[in-house]
Amino acid sequence: MRGRLKDNLSLLLFLFVAAVVLWFILSRMRFLVFIPVSLGGFILFVIVVIVVLYLVLEYLLERSW
Repeated sequence: MRGRLKDNLSLLLFLFVAAVVLWFILSRMRFLVFIPVSLGGFILFVIVVIVVLYLVLEYLLERSW
């Protein structure tokens, strides 16, 4: 149980770092289309993206072993 929790936390940390790096790269680009959303909507969107990426990566990693 403890090992699985550690794996899940490390995967979440990786996804968070990947999201920050992606945000940094995309924030430097000038050709992005901005859609006006509220701060709450943006935070909800980011959380949904992180959860979906986590579930997809966990599924792919489980299949590979």
